[in-house]
Amino acid sequence: MFLYTFNRILRKLRQPDVRLLFALGLIFFLMILAFASVLSTYEKDMTFSDGLWAAYITLTTIGYGDISAATPEGRWTTVLTSMLGIGCFGVLTGIILERAMQRRMKKMKGEGNYTGSGHMIIVNVPSYAETTELLKELDYSPDFKDIPRVIVAAHLPNRDKELPDFLVRKIDAFIMGLPSALETLQRVNAAQAKACVLTSSAADPAMDDTNTLTAGLIEKNWPQVVTVMTCSRAEALNNLSTFGIDGGISTTDLQMGLLVQELEDPGLYQIYRELSSNADGNQIYISHSALGSWDGLDRGFSIGSLKIAAIQLKLPVEILGIQSKEAKKLNLNPENDLILTPDDHIVYMSRKRFNWLKNSGQIMQHIAKML
Repeated sequence: MFLYTFNRILRKLRQPDVRLLFALGLIFFLMILAFASVLSTYEKDMTFSDGLWAAYITLTTIGYGDISAATPEGRWTTVLTSMLGIGCFGVLTGIILERAMQRRMKKMKGEGNYTGSGHMIIVNVPSYAETTELLKELDYSPDFKDIPRVIVAAHLPNRDKELPDFLVRKIDAFIMGLPSALETLQRVNAAQAKACVLTSSAADPAMDDTNTLTAGLIEKNWPQVVTVMTCSRAEALNNLSTFGIDGGISTTDLQMGLLVQELEDPGLYQIYRELSSNADGNQIYISHSALGSWDGLDRGFSIGSLKIAAIQLKLPVEILGIQSKEAKKLNLNPENDLILTPDDHIVYMSRKRFNWLKNSGQIMQHIAKML
């Protein structure tokens, strides 16, 4: 670890701007020592520590005036030092501002690489409004609100060459490049990412195929990364299991299905909006732990028994059904006498994610008393 850090420092020192900053810092330090030595030598009532203080406030052009030179030698040294201080600080400020502007422009243009870890990769910018909405929803997500975000896209809306500043402020990095290229995924450090969201646009149906290839490439090389994608064409969802992609949604199916349901029952959209948004209210969750990992599970029981136990224990959940991730089967609103299996995960509605595994011992004890 020490050798790695030392090598990184050496590589930084090879950069021209860093070498110049280092040289200016060294000159600044030597000037303080020289100025302090001259003042403490020619000024009778000034110690070396007083000279260091006077050198600092002179070089930085602060000039409190509490300590000043009285002899000609000390005054000429003060004049020379203040002039050198103004020059050094002007150069130093210019270098810092220039590097900051370069980094800002580099980020807006999508140049460079991302070296962080545990981040989320957002593929494509179908529109600035949609990407802004996605980032807002991530801000409300307990699981993803605090992790870094990196956007990667082959092109931007309106053929822009730079990502708008209001989006740059909401993310940690932007990479311009073809997402389905392995080189681009290495630039976003996909190997150490936590998740990847691939967005699409109805105006560009070919984006579905590109997203599928990108997600498949990530799953092949870095299967630990959670990949989900949106599809403008519902048939594109059929390829998810083939490429090992963790999940996806069809925006067209959702829109048309919801439109007809709203026609049948006006006001239903408000319910869907609350359930689908992380901002407030209730959301639908799937338990992270399967029933087979629960404490005290030594017999089978029905979903009806689980519902009764949840009510009597006053658990903050509303059980909606089960999902068997191994069999890739979803069963919503099942019959109450349905016997649950160790592979089942609970589908439930709640205001926040409920820790089923932590509370499983209490739940199983209650169910055992009922059986």
